[in-house]
Amino acid sequence: MRSKFQELLLDLSEKLDLDIDLLVDKNRACSILFDNVEVQLELDQNADNLIIFSSIAELPAGKYREKVLLDALKANDQFPYIATFSYFELDASLSMHNFLNFASLNADILASYLATFVELAKKYKKAVERGQTSIL
Repeated sequence: MRSKFQELLLDLSEKLDLDIDLLVDKNRACSILFDNVEVQLELDQNADNLIIFSSIAELPAGKYREKVLLDALKANDQFPYIATFSYFELDASLSMHNFLNFASLNADILASYLATFVELAKKYKKAVERGQTSIL
């Protein structure tokens, strides 16, 4: 018997027109590579929310990292809200994440949201690769 999460992933596979089915891995998550942006999907502990996460770009220690993270904090307070920017210590990177209500989620909504999420991640990734501190 498939879980609701697995069903959502299979429907998302069709929406994204993927050659393979998206599956839940041994960590109860699913990673999707969109061009050069990897997005991880997983349910929170209570299965109330779908967590969407991406580690965008590694930030070298120093003033540049501080400036990128300061600008990211400022971006967290801008409208429209797409995701929260943060520092992911495991790989010293700028990251972004969001929580979507799992009960009201379907493949159409998720596919649309992921398009926006990935586009923003790509813009920030490109900015960091160019040595900029934000996309502005």
